[in-house]
Amino acid sequence: MKRIILVLIAVFIANLTYAQKVDTAYKKITNTINIKEDELKQIISTLAADSMLGRGLFNHGAEKAANYIEHQYKQIGLEPMKMQGVEGYRQGFPSVRVKSLAGVVKVGDSVVDNKNIIYISDKKELSWKNTDKDTVRVEYVGPNDDILKRLKDIESTKKDAIVLIDNQLKPFFSIYKSRFKRDRFESDTTSLSKNAYVFILTDKKKLPMYDISIKAEVNHVPMSNLIGTIPGKSKKDQYVIFSAHYDNLGVINANKGDSIANGADENASGVTAVLALAKYFKEKGDNERTLVFVNYGAETVSSTSSKYFAKHFEAENTVAVVNIDAIGKESKFGLRSAFITGYDKSDLGKHFSDAAEKIKFKFKADPYKEKGLFYQAANTPLGMMGVPSHTFSTVQIDIDRYFNSVRDDMNTIEVENMLDIVKAIAYVSDDLIKGRFTPTRITNYKDDPSSPKNIKRAQSNR
Repeated sequence: MKRIILVLIAVFIANLTYAQKVDTAYKKITNTINIKEDELKQIISTLAADSMLGRGLFNHGAEKAANYIEHQYKQIGLEPMKMQGVEGYRQGFPSVRVKSLAGVVKVGDSVVDNKNIIYISDKKELSWKNTDKDTVRVEYVGPNDDILKRLKDIESTKKDAIVLIDNQLKPFFSIYKSRFKRDRFESDTTSLSKNAYVFILTDKKKLPMYDISIKAEVNHVPMSNLIGTIPGKSKKDQYVIFSAHYDNLGVINANKGDSIANGADENASGVTAVLALAKYFKEKGDNERTLVFVNYGAETVSSTSSKYFAKHFEAENTVAVVNIDAIGKESKFGLRSAFITGYDKSDLGKHFSDAAEKIKFKFKADPYKEKGLFYQAANTPLGMMGVPSHTFSTVQIDIDRYFNSVRDDMNTIEVENMLDIVKAIAYVSDDLIKGRFTPTRITNYKDDPSSPKNIKRAQSNR
């Protein structure tokens, strides 16, 4: 028995010694990376404070966060981006929020249950009756139709329509309805549709009498992306972007008296990383390529801001995008690890993973690939334009109970582990910012079964 105990002790000591050697080797390198834990804690706790009102778009919380980030850019000494539509550090853009309100559909003498209705309207108010002189056309989509083609044809006429969806197409109807549950944003009023559509799940192929009324709330909301740069030297016309979104849900339904969604992990952690990296790279001053630091202003309820940025930026000259979203907690792969969305779409992830081995850090492929995360973050617009654009994260979306809730506050953040992640990104980015490594462009997203278009196509063919 004593021999067994002695063997176990020896194994424990050997493992502990190895762990200490690994830890010493890791710290020998990372201690030279001048990013401090207390600096991270100061930034993230400020952005996740109750005074930021959950960084909401409609309660001035996001604007408070924008002011803070802008102040940080000035302190770091970032230069404004010289591009059209940017004043100082701000890329301001108008945005329109369309929020559907009340709607009533009456067919004959009966009111149709709202669960069987989809309203698509950018108009503040509409009223349709087939007793009117100019009646709205009625279209029927049956179980044998090519659904997507029929909907495309209906939309191509540029006329209002009532679309009757056969009851046999209920699975498709449910999926389609889910797209319109949340508020919608457009970057300007020209994107608003001049036409309205009402979809009704029904067993009817024609409508005898109908009376339809809809009210929607259409508000103009000013938004801003924050952009700062460190100009490159020999390759100043090549860009490497570090990005994160700073907006969050704002004030939501109360839970035990708390209604502020502080968004410490989502995504004060990402913004903190971007600011810390900006300060670190600015102090180093050895980047050959131009570094661009972008904090997006409207991503939580829409991808409006990243789409607007991508539309006006030089995608062809952008070498890579490191987008950081929710890195405040331990990942599925343990401490000193993070995952990269779209890992197989370029060789950026592989390069980072290989480089990270020297500091005993793990950059892994996205373990939630079936959820299509590559297409659901601020990396997406530039990624769809061929830029090696990926999101770095640690969120365990399958088990995290606090994500996107009032419990996503500083009590859940693991700052020490977060420091390791930020330092790892700084370390593995060295070849990238110095121009020694250029990742391959993204070309294979069109054949990806997890892309939104392919998912939709697969669902409609079931």
